[in-house]
Amino acid sequence: MNNQLKLLLYIVFIAGAIFYLQDSFGFLDISLVDNKEVSEEQTKEETDEKTEESPVKEVEKEQYVEISLEDGEVIKVNVEVADTEALRTLGLSNRRYLGDYDGMLFVFGENVNYPFWMKDTFMNLDIIFIDEKGFIVDIKENNEPCADSYCPQILSDQEYRYVLEVNGGFAQSNGVKEGQSIAMNLVSKE
Repeated sequence: MNNQLKLLLYIVFIAGAIFYLQDSFGFLDISLVDNKEVSEEQTKEETDEKTEESPVKEVEKEQYVEISLEDGEVIKVNVEVADTEALRTLGLSNRRYLGDYDGMLFVFGENVNYPFWMKDTFMNLDIIFIDEKGFIVDIKENNEPCADSYCPQILSDQEYRYVLEVNGGFAQSNGVKEGQSIAMNLVSKE
């Protein structure tokens, strides 16, 4: 083979390898397909491929909480629900992105005061503690990811039944404060 053909084959091979790595592992964090154009059929196929043993639940689009502010405005936050020990333990670990109005809602079967931490978390988070009646009882703002060698516990000043984790700075930028109420629209998958 001549050198030009070898070079062309080499370039095609390298491009194919990069595309495969990106598609399989998110290598380089680029995409050749607009995510908005992914069809419902493709999403369903991906969901069907998940095993029942996976501790991560599929996000339901209709799962959200509404935070009622003092001025009467309501802020809608789409949530993933962590209602099992495995999901609560995993939390938002290893996530590199969270939408501006997305979060994770931790659901406990009773009032608790367990500590939270930022282990394996890559973004700052606001942690909003909510009582059984749906009122915010404490907010720990802009918690930073912890180092591998030291990871401090984050404790609420009050017992809580639910915890909402959102991007760091969310509470301050949206006027979310203690005493405000939260309405939950959660759909059970079972």
